[in-house]
Order: sequence, then C-alpha cells, then structure tokens
Amino acid sequence: MTSKAPLASVLLQGLIQGAAAWSAYAVAEFAVSSILFGILRPYAVFTPWHWSLTALLLAGFLAGGSIAGAAAALLLWYARRASLANGQAHQVLAAAGSLSITIAFLVNVVLAFSDAHGYLLLILACLLLAGVQAAAVISASWRERLGLMTNYWITSGLLLGVGTELKLREMGLAGQLGARLNLWSWILLVLLLATIVVSIAAGRALVGVGNPGAARNISLGTLSVLIVLFAASEALSVFGAAASVEAAFKEIGSATRPNVVLVVLDTVRADHLSVYGYDRDTTPNLRALALDSAVYPNAISSSDITLTSHASLFTGMYASWHGAYCDPNRAPYGQPVNPKYPTLAQLLKSNGYSTLAVAANMYLRADFGLERGFEEFHIPRPVAMLPADMPFLLRHTVRRGLRLAFDTTQFDRLFSFAADIDSDLFASLSRRGREPFFAFLNYMDAHFPYVPPQPYENQFPGQQAGYTQEDLESEQLAISHGKEASPVYMRHTLSKYDGGIAYEDAQVGRLVNWLKQHDAYDNTMIVIASDHGEAFGERHRVGHGNSPYQSVVHVALMIKYPRGVHQGAEPTPASLIDVAPTVLSTLGLGVPPEMQGRDLNHPEAMAGRILYNETFPCAVIQAPECHAGCTSRSVYEWPYKYISSSTGKRELFDLSQDPLEEQTLYARRRPIADKLRADLDDWIKTMPARTIRKQTLSHDDLERFKGLGYVQ
Repeated sequence: MTSKAPLASVLLQGLIQGAAAWSAYAVAEFAVSSILFGILRPYAVFTPWHWSLTALLLAGFLAGGSIAGAAAALLLWYARRASLANGQAHQVLAAAGSLSITIAFLVNVVLAFSDAHGYLLLILACLLLAGVQAAAVISASWRERLGLMTNYWITSGLLLGVGTELKLREMGLAGQLGARLNLWSWILLVLLLATIVVSIAAGRALVGVGNPGAARNISLGTLSVLIVLFAASEALSVFGAAASVEAAFKEIGSATRPNVVLVVLDTVRADHLSVYGYDRDTTPNLRALALDSAVYPNAISSSDITLTSHASLFTGMYASWHGAYCDPNRAPYGQPVNPKYPTLAQLLKSNGYSTLAVAANMYLRADFGLERGFEEFHIPRPVAMLPADMPFLLRHTVRRGLRLAFDTTQFDRLFSFAADIDSDLFASLSRRGREPFFAFLNYMDAHFPYVPPQPYENQFPGQQAGYTQEDLESEQLAISHGKEASPVYMRHTLSKYDGGIAYEDAQVGRLVNWLKQHDAYDNTMIVIASDHGEAFGERHRVGHGNSPYQSVVHVALMIKYPRGVHQGAEPTPASLIDVAPTVLSTLGLGVPPEMQGRDLNHPEAMAGRILYNETFPCAVIQAPECHAGCTSRSVYEWPYKYISSSTGKRELFDLSQDPLEEQTLYARRRPIADKLRADLDDWIKTMPARTIRKQTLSHDDLERFKGLGYVQ
C-alpha cells in the first residue's frame, strides 16, 4: 500500500531540493570561474564590488532554485503522484532538482551560444543528460541504475566540464599554463568520462545513499555551503571596501626637482567636459584645477584608439613614425611601439626619476611596448563577473532574472575603478620616499560598457532600467549598419558616460588633495589628457578606433605646471604629441630630435602651426561606408580641418563655426582645401617606410578586447 505525502510537504521538499541543487551548481560555477578567470590570469584581482555581486548572484541562484524546485514538486504532484509515494519524495525531488539545473543550463546555452563553436555538441550533451535525469525522476529502477549520476554536484560538474572542454579548444588556457591545448582538452575529457563511470558505480555500491535521511542531509549540507560562501562574499565586500585607506601623511617626491603625474581619462571626449563648457557639470574638480593650470581647449589626439594615442603621448611622435597602429593583415589589434624610439618613462628614468604606472586599460600591457621605462607597471584586472569567453555559465541567465528587481549594471564591469587606480598609486608612492617621480595613471570608467559606480551611475537623468551590455552591443551593431541611434540608446549611454566622467573627475580631485596633503602639489607637474573620445551614432559610428571626426579625436588637455608658472586658456591648437617634449623641457631635460611635438611652454611659437591626425583599420565596429575599415588622415590649420579617406572621400570643415562637422566646405572653398591637401601630401612623403611587425594575441586577450568593444 502506498503512502501519499501531503501537497504542502511535497512543495517544501521540492523547494529545498531545488534550492540545494542550484546552490551546488552556483558553488561549482563560482569555483570554476574563480580558477579560470582569477588564479590563472595575470594581474587578476578579486575586488570588493566583485564579492558584493557574487553575494547577489548566489542569492539569485538560491531564489531560482527554490522556484524551480517548488514548480517541479507541483508538477509531479499532479502528473505523477505515485512517484512521490512510499517515502520516495526526497530522492525523486532531488533528481528533479538536478533536471531543473540541466534545463536552465540548456536554455542559457541556446540564448548565449547561437554563433559559438561547440554549440550543437553542448546542446546534445545537455539533452542527453536531461533525458537520463528525466528517466530517474519517473522511474525508481532508473534511479538505482544511474547511482549518483542524478546527484546535483555530479550534474554541475558534468555541465561545467563539458562546456569548458568545448571552449578549451578556442581558449588560450593552454598557453597560459605552459602546456599544449590538446593535452588539457584530453585530460578534461578523461576526467569527465571517469566522473560518469565512478558516479554510477559508487552510487550502486554505497548503502543508504538513497534513503530519505541521506538525501535530506546532502541537501542541507549543500545549502550550508552556499550560505557560508554568501556570508564570506558579503564580509569580503565590506572588508575590502573598508581596507582601502590612505597611507600616513608624509612628504613624497623631490623638494627641488619637479615631479610629474600624467593622468589619461580614457575615452573622454572634450565636448563632454564642463570645464570646456558642457552643460552638465561633469568636471567640477578639473574646473578647480584649471585655476592653477594652462588649459588647451583645442587639443587634438594623434589617432583614434588607445594604443596609438598613448604611444604618441609617450614618444612625442605621430603614428606612422612610432609604428604602434593597426594593420588588418598582420596586426589587426595593433603592433608594438618601434623599439628604437625612447619613451618618456625611459628618458625620465635615465635622468634619475622614479617611474611607476597604474592603468585600467589592458591595451597598455607589456606586449605593445608602452611599459618600457617604468620600474613598476600595474594593470589590476578585476575577475569578470560575466566572462565573455564562457557564455555557457548559467550566471548569465540568472543575471537576466536579477535585473527584474535589482540594478545589475555593475555585472558588466570589466576594469578597475579609478579609485582603485589612485589607491595603488598612493601605496607605491608612499614606499618610495624622496625620489623625484614620474607617475602615469589611466582611468577607464567612461569607457564602454559605461558602468560608473554609485552615486555617479545615477547622477544624470536618462538611464534605462535593465539596459545591459548586450543591449548596447545590439544597438551599436544596428547603428553601424545604417540605423539611426534610438532616443533610448542616446539618453541611456550619455547618462552613464557622463556619470563615468564625473566619477573620474572626483578621483582627479582626490589625487590633487593627496598631493597637497603630502606637500607635493606645488612642485608637481600634473598633465590631464584623454587619449581619444567616443562616438554615439554620429555618422553611424559608435565607440572609437573608426573615426577621424572631432567626436573621437578632440580630446582633453590641461597642464598644471610646477609652481603654476603658466595659467589660463591657450586657444592655439595642441596635440598629444606635445606632451612628452613639454614635460622634458619643463624639467630642464633635453628633447630628442626625433620628437615631432612642440614645447607648450612657448605658446607664441604655435601660431600658424599645422597638426595631423591618422586613423587606421582596426578590428572594431566600423561605419557602413567603411565596414572593412578605412585609413584616414586629417590636417589642421586652425580653424580649418581637411580629411582624406582611403575611400576617396574628401572633406573640409571650419571648426570655429562648425565644431560638430555637420557641413563640409570642400566644394565651396576649394582653394583652402587644395592648400591643405598639398600640405598633407607633402607630410605623407616624409613618412618612414612602413615596417609591419606581426602581433599575435592569446584567446584571453582577444576576449578582453571583445568585451571592451575592440573586436567586431
């Protein structure tokens, strides 16, 4: 005679088993992602915000599992009540919990893997496992035959193992570990097969595993593990944030030789700075610093992407000379700086300066040569919450559920907060004492996917609740194919973008205050610049690395000279190539003859100067007219700007009357256009022969570039 469990009891058991099953998967996924994206990756750090989001993610898994388990219990109660009789409810609902994980994992794969390698194989593996688990839910004899195969820890391991094995064929993990890719792939495959065999054999051999008490203990133990991990994540998020304290006040740097601090606001376009007249108050701290500084409102970047413009900052040279630019055939993401040209850090180090850098942008890592001359070069890379190269992780779908009730924007963050960059610098400087120093900082909080921290995330109106990086990417692709940017996209992105600028401005203010507190402000040369701007749909361009227009190449530049020797606005156009020679001249050091930039200490010598800008085909989203990427060169003779593109397009703008470049004057003012075209042709003739150095990147780096919008 069968013993029928009451509905309330079955629902409670289903809820517990579902929560336990999803908890097991959440813990297993946390372990896998932490190992693959933390421990094994250089510079990876677990940040306070990472732990805070981990706690939210774990809570999401717990809630999702509870709902799935209760739903499974209700379905079984009405459809197969007999399977819950004779004390079988715990075992049946435990198997149902495992089945719910597999189904959710399968749905996530379908949503995330539409064009990825291994898509069909992973779906087939999920379907096979789901079929086995469904049989175990329905049939007691199948549960006995399968042993521990329906255990949710085993299920979690198999799902994550198969997904990782398939992605391992694309990943650069083998290179990171110093082993061959095929070897690791085969090792993982053998482990998966061994897990299946052992779990079936062990499950059949162990006595008492299938009784209600054992099932109850396993579920409670699993929930306990998740609760401990949740509590630890909460504690680490609070402790980590509280642990970021300033070093004890003491004098730093030289009291006689000027120090130098170069801060790059990555991706910040000049017309979004209130210090330059923007209607939103994005830069109150820069406005205060401007009182002691020379401000260059008409500064131009030498190029349109991080690598090339930073190389010009450090060498004082245009791209065709320093060589760090994209080549679609051999170096689609850029090639290194030509090693025969010294960097600013090398020159300062050779003259007795202590040199250190802290950057958020991975483009500044050693492979491209921008670290040359720095005694310390830190690129603290946070462990990604939603790693782009493992979209099969179920956390992607759990995040979709969480965003219905929570702001999950920070899940898209891929780089360190500017506050963490500052703190790293402060700690390093405090250890160095009285040496004159050159410090370089790079902030990325205004960079795609535009995720400034609170309260700056909500400082400006216009954000769209629930808007994610996936939504941004979808809209950007549509814009690049000819669609006009939607009002929702424009309002949301500009709200977040401006919030990121405001946050970076606050960190500049923090840096200035720190220098003042350590008696180093007056004797420090502070250079604030941006490497390039950002397009938000103008001419169907998005992001950067694809445009010669002012939205991308008009950049911030202001310099607080030691002792405030130069102050006020300097309307004469300047270039990022001027930074290195200006720093060297200010410090009383010689300027290498190969530097093409000029010393901004002498603005009177800038009258009538001609400036240039170059853009190269990079592996980013391109405009419809140039989907394969174009080479463009611009020549500036204020107020006129002439653009020549490899498409054959020629344009002329009067920037004093048309700063947004809405009306080309090429046909109406041909004499001016012809004169500037001749200047550009003469300049091109002086370029050195192109030297292409093949540059290869690991899969890890490619995925990081993709996440930052650098890869189509």
